[in-house]
Amino acid sequence: MFVHGRKSGCRITLDYTYRGLPVAYLENDALAVGVLTGKGGDIIELTYKPRDVDFLWHSPIEPRSPFVSTVPQAEGAFHDYYFGGWQEVLPSAGWSDEPYQGAQQGLHGELALLPLNARVLEDSAGEVVLELSTRLYRSPLSLVRRMSLRDNVPALFIDETLRNEADQEFAVMWGHHPAVGAPFLDESCVVSAPASRVDVLDFHPNGLWERGEGFAYPLVPSRRSGEPEDIRRVRPPGTRSADVLRLTGLAAGWYGLTSQRLGVGLGMAWDAQVFPELWMWQGYRGHDDYPWFGRAYNLALEPHTSWPPSGVANAARNGTARVLGPGEVVETSLVAVGYEAESISAVHPDGSVEKGS
Repeated sequence: MFVHGRKSGCRITLDYTYRGLPVAYLENDALAVGVLTGKGGDIIELTYKPRDVDFLWHSPIEPRSPFVSTVPQAEGAFHDYYFGGWQEVLPSAGWSDEPYQGAQQGLHGELALLPLNARVLEDSAGEVVLELSTRLYRSPLSLVRRMSLRDNVPALFIDETLRNEADQEFAVMWGHHPAVGAPFLDESCVVSAPASRVDVLDFHPNGLWERGEGFAYPLVPSRRSGEPEDIRRVRPPGTRSADVLRLTGLAAGWYGLTSQRLGVGLGMAWDAQVFPELWMWQGYRGHDDYPWFGRAYNLALEPHTSWPPSGVANAARNGTARVLGPGEVVETSLVAVGYEAESISAVHPDGSVEKGS
C-alpha cells in the first residue's frame, strides 16, 4: 500500500478505490486489512504479514462498479455482490420469502449491500481506528463499527454499537460471515472450538453430513461412509460437498482455524452472550449450481445470534432471534487474530492465543 507519510507502526488511509468501490486500508507490522467502505464494510483482505498469508476467500464473482443485475433474484441481491471475504449479516440471515413486520429482507439482510460512512478516529504509530456507520433502510436500526489495529499486535479489534431506533420491539438475526480460502485453506487445516453439540441443516443435495440435531461434537455421521467422522478436519476440494452446521453449547466465544502445513492460523473471540451460536459453512466445491458451479472451496466460521438460517420471521417464531426492546442499544466486541502454532486451546478478547491442544 502506497501512503505518503508514516512508513512504520500503524497506518490507515481512506484514499483508495478497488474496482470502483471505496476501500479503506489499515496496517501494522503484523496485519494488513482492506475494508470495502462502499459495500457493507466487507473485509476483503486479512493478511498475516510475517508469513504473507491472506486468510480470506476470494469469490470468482469479481467486484465491479457500477453493476446492475439482469433480473431480480427471489432471494435478493446478496450473491450478485458477494465477492468473498468477511461480511456482517443484519437484520436477517439465510433466505426466506416470509416478511417480518411487513418487510422482506432477502438473503442475509440489508447491511452487506449498503454503503457505510467512514471516518478516521485515530491515526498514530501506536494505534489506528476506523469508524464505519450506517442506518438501515427497511429496518429501524443503526450500526456503528469501530475497527482498530495496535502496534506490533497481530489482531484486528472490532467494537460495535447496534441501536433499535423504533419505539417498539424489533427482532434481528445478527452475525459475522468470514469466509476463509486457499492458498491458506486445505485438508491440513483443523478447527478448534469449545462446543459440545452439532446440528446439521438440510442445506444442499451434496451435503456430506447426516441431517439432524444434537450430535455430540465433534463427531457427525457421514452420509457417504455411514460412520461418525470428525467435522473439525477440513476436507480437500475433491470432496465436492456443501454443508451448513451449527456448533452450540459453547463454553466460551472463540475458535481457531489452524493450518498444520503452514503452522499458521486465524482465530476469533467474541461475547458468547451476544453471539451464542457458531455456524460452519463448509463449501468443499460441492456447490455445483448457482452461484458457484463447483468453483467455491471455502470454510466460514460465523458467530451468530440465532438459528436456523431461514429468515428473521422464523427465528422470531422459534425463539432464537435477538429481540431488541424500544430504543435498546447493544454494545459488543470481537477480535480476529493471526497466530503461529500447530494447535491452540483458546483465543482471548485481548487478542492473545493459548497454544497447544
